[in-house]
Amino acid sequence: MSEILLDDGKFLVGFSDRFGGASTGAYESLNLGDHVGDEAKNVTKNREILAKYLGVEAKNLKFMRQIHSNRVEIIRNLDDEIAPCDGIITNLKCVALCVLVADCSPILIVDEVCEAVAAIHAGRAGVVGQICTNAVNKMKREFSSKTQDLKVFVGPNIKGGCYEIGELDLGKFNRYKNNGKFDINAALNDEFELLGVKDIKFDPICTHCDTRYFSYRRDKKTGRFAGFVMMR
Repeated sequence: MSEILLDDGKFLVGFSDRFGGASTGAYESLNLGDHVGDEAKNVTKNREILAKYLGVEAKNLKFMRQIHSNRVEIIRNLDDEIAPCDGIITNLKCVALCVLVADCSPILIVDEVCEAVAAIHAGRAGVVGQICTNAVNKMKREFSSKTQDLKVFVGPNIKGGCYEIGELDLGKFNRYKNNGKFDINAALNDEFELLGVKDIKFDPICTHCDTRYFSYRRDKKTGRFAGFVMMR
């Protein structure tokens, strides 16, 4: 069902896998993505399963309409409508922020001191657009977070974050290219270190290699698993 990275009674951080859900075929079985061609009733059921596992109501799961951007939004109230974005932040308790992935990097951030959490979808476009910097700066402005207090969890992604991009020009990020691959994990590590974040954990799981996880590069037609972060 999931990999739990932090559960200290106050904060819960983890990543779902593809097991324990209602979906079938290419989406078997815990597909949480509602934009990949799966039946809506199955996705709804799967999200209810995740909510029950986390101990919250399904309405307390907050998913983004991800657009491969560097846009970050703040959820101040449970019924807030979330504009299309790739990062969300909140200080609400019992609200689980969720990021959908199937090879991109799911990033979860916890501020245990100022009590705020963030979920970020970091693909090539988001990393080049420095979405993590945007998220951290918003946490600092809105919730008085200090970078030295942040815990960052980078979840399962493709081959250690090495994405095939061919000859695509990444501008100043070309220094993270090697043989047509963009080393996203290296770029993220440098970005967080430059921000002053000291506690960064990279999950070693490769989504392309490990069939416990959905992988778009491996299967094309497939579901999405989720990173989730919540303050109790």
